[in-house]
Amino acid sequence: MITKETCVKIWNAHNEIEKAGKLISDLADRVKKDKDKNPPCLRDAFGEQRGLMLGVPSGENSHQLYNVNLDLSVKVIELHIEEQKKKLIELMAIAKIELQG
Repeated sequence: MITKETCVKIWNAHNEIEKAGKLISDLADRVKKDKDKNPPCLRDAFGEQRGLMLGVPSGENSHQLYNVNLDLSVKVIELHIEEQKKKLIELMAIAKIELQG
């Protein structure tokens, strides 16, 4: 039987890939709709133009960067997807071992 821990890790990896893919897809749709192919204009709840945000949630010592460059953000998201796919390959091997044992 596959352990609960392995199942959770598999679900988390799939969830991260799905969320990251949705982010890239949404950004691509905005560019597609723009005749002049300008970078997507991202706005906050107050209508202010913003870039993306990058954060490290670590309790009282959390840190966040605001207005991260869009091109850099997309590269980070793409690398995140690749890392999660590699993690899934490793988790598949673990799941197979758990099923056999």
